[in-house]
Amino acid sequence: MGKVAGIGGVFLDSNDAPALADWYRRHLEIEFETHPDNNSFYVVFRTRDLVSGEIRQNPVFAINQTDTTLAPPHERGVTVNLRVDDLERTLSRLAVEGVSVDEQRIAWEGGKHGWIRDLDGNRLELYEELPLPADSPYR
Repeated sequence: MGKVAGIGGVFLDSNDAPALADWYRRHLEIEFETHPDNNSFYVVFRTRDLVSGEIRQNPVFAINQTDTTLAPPHERGVTVNLRVDDLERTLSRLAVEGVSVDEQRIAWEGGKHGWIRDLDGNRLELYEELPLPADSPYR
């Protein structure tokens, strides 16, 4: 169908991601994991799927390290991640509608990612969740 199915996560940009992750740990008791890129931090919250009743690992809250020359504190960005039911179909439809669609895509065993810009230029990440195999380390 190509429609939004929910929020997949929120991503904060920071000039000092380790310090910001520590602030959230100290003040809000959020325990972040270090992303495999060693520059970002994330936590995946568990929620219950309303249709199946299964516990899912979604949404994610992440802090991404940015180049300090690109993101002064008063201009830090936020990326909202929206879950979609068919990434390619959604991105194709949006491109036809004149929406700014990034050509970059990321795919892994748990899902596919693509990016767009809204009318104000805010970055939105669209995420199609894929069922994880039983032996996946991400389960």
